[in-house]
Amino acid sequence: MDVLQQIIKKQGTNAVQIDLEFKQIENLEELLPLLANFTNLKELNLHGNRLSILPEDMSLLDTVEVLDISNNMFRNLPQVVEALQTMPNLQHLNINVQSQDEEQYIADGLPNLLSLNQQVLRNEDDHVSQSQSERSQLGQDVTLQQEDLEQMALLFDNIRELQKDHDPDSDQQIQAQFDVGVRNIMKDLQQKLVNQLPDFLQNLHILKAKHSLYEICFKQIIKYFKQTDKKVESILMRIHDQHLQTFNDLLNLVQNNKEPLKEQNIIKKNENLNIDNQVEQRLRQELLELQQQNRELEEENRKYLDTIIRHSKGEKSEHNGKSNDSYLQIERKQQPQKQLIQPPQSLGSVIAPTSVRSLTLKQLKDVINEIYDSKQKYDQKFQEAKLPKETMEQHMYTFLNQKYGLKNLIIEWASSIINALKKYAQDDNDVAVFGKILRNECDEEFRFVQAQVKNTMQELLKMYLRGKFPLKHQAEIKEMLNQRINGFIFEEEAVDIIKYMYNQDDSELLLGKLKQFYVAQVKQIDKRLTREEQIQMLAEKDKLKLDYSIFQKIILDFQLKSHEKYLKKFIFTFKQMDTDQNGIIDENEFRQLIGILNFNASEMDIQKYLNLIDPYSHQQITFSQCVTLFSSESSPGNTQVSILQRISES
Repeated sequence: MDVLQQIIKKQGTNAVQIDLEFKQIENLEELLPLLANFTNLKELNLHGNRLSILPEDMSLLDTVEVLDISNNMFRNLPQVVEALQTMPNLQHLNINVQSQDEEQYIADGLPNLLSLNQQVLRNEDDHVSQSQSERSQLGQDVTLQQEDLEQMALLFDNIRELQKDHDPDSDQQIQAQFDVGVRNIMKDLQQKLVNQLPDFLQNLHILKAKHSLYEICFKQIIKYFKQTDKKVESILMRIHDQHLQTFNDLLNLVQNNKEPLKEQNIIKKNENLNIDNQVEQRLRQELLELQQQNRELEEENRKYLDTIIRHSKGEKSEHNGKSNDSYLQIERKQQPQKQLIQPPQSLGSVIAPTSVRSLTLKQLKDVINEIYDSKQKYDQKFQEAKLPKETMEQHMYTFLNQKYGLKNLIIEWASSIINALKKYAQDDNDVAVFGKILRNECDEEFRFVQAQVKNTMQELLKMYLRGKFPLKHQAEIKEMLNQRINGFIFEEEAVDIIKYMYNQDDSELLLGKLKQFYVAQVKQIDKRLTREEQIQMLAEKDKLKLDYSIFQKIILDFQLKSHEKYLKKFIFTFKQMDTDQNGIIDENEFRQLIGILNFNASEMDIQKYLNLIDPYSHQQITFSQCVTLFSSESSPGNTQVSILQRISES
């Protein structure tokens, strides 16, 4: 759908709220793969569409908490409720109901709902979930979940079947008594768990509730045998009484030992706290040492930059020579050369010539993925230690230093990576994206957008194959999908995917680019094939096909160019503020940046942004942090538009 594609193209997939109101949507099944890309989606508005049913499995929307499906055309309420039960985090629902009975049916079918049509249903669930989470951390797994109730209900249904054969007229009365009993037990449990109770008492109440639920089944089976077999009824009564006495004795024993349990929990919490403090101190010390090492490396970098550039190009040049390498410097007026390489300590005044290895595309992409993974882990460590984040460029040398340590190896690998980026950037989109991230021409989060675009293309191709071959098994569809991804895709399949993902103008542009890459299908009929296979081969003989890797690259390149165009004005302004061209600005430069961009931010807004992006006032704000912030924050005076979108449109 065009709306979703526009959101992905302009904002990435970090949107928290999506509004699809009055979009004439008839089938939600087709939108699920696209909606699943929005990993932070909390609120989805489908009000006023033409939906008559919902997909049987909506678990892809596992982050959605607020859903509005009112003013649609649903006719089968049980089907809708069953579908909504597959959404694990749904808490607030808007849907048209015809009566209080329907409203009660929805509330009973979706026990995790906190509100229905703006009316509060319950507030206890949050507390119950939190209590269970805390108990799990303490190693106590006493819970009462939906599956427990379902198992108990199935057991009771088996007993009802026995009773129905003997006395069919009493079935409705038995069912009504069961419903009332379960409702009273669960209501009593919720009222007890609302209070702030020690963990052992909460566990105790849950166990008692479980016992009471199965007590309903126990009493019903005894009642059945009282009518059919007095001897069995007598035996079961004795077992029941003994079982009940044993359970009560156990409860009394637990209650009498509550103080030792409480002391044990306090001791365990203190032990965990001490361990956490030790881990935090060790991580903080490690990160401070790394920061000090990086500062020393940057200082030495000023002395040896020209020599390293010479080795990165494989040439001999004087120290005052100038490099045209776009990966090592960015053109600017009256500014010193950009400091990129961070050689290790103890470099001498003269560095012996170093050979530059030639990386294959696979080797380069493996290194890029290693750097990405390392950067993600370091970002987490830095956040825990309240330290500023590195740029991707800085982290590349941190990574090489940690992996190799020796100065010659660091220089050799840095030069090899830079040369390989120049060599393969035109041929591979992943390489091009990494190069632009290094040069602060693209934000780090965009690589996740490209990965999600790849997944979306495969999901849409899978849906197309399912629709075209409805009688084929899942395994056959999967095999066909793998053949397409690792080989060729037919023209009609490519056209269908592109038209689904993009609007008319973008679709025509992309389809025009694909035309030069189509080739004719050339296959000889094999007489050993079945007649059905020969007929299918003849039908496909005249079809045009396209290498899937080329098809994917054209779409990814289009996404990258669209994103570059979207960021163009912001990149230009950021570089004006980033006088040393290292991808980092301080608070004053950040304020100047906001002033030049002129999106009417007040002093209160600026303080809010600084609290989000540099909460500990390190005076180190990276390019990617700015892009992420301005993509997620609404523009002052217009909550429907992000700051970055407003900048790009101004």
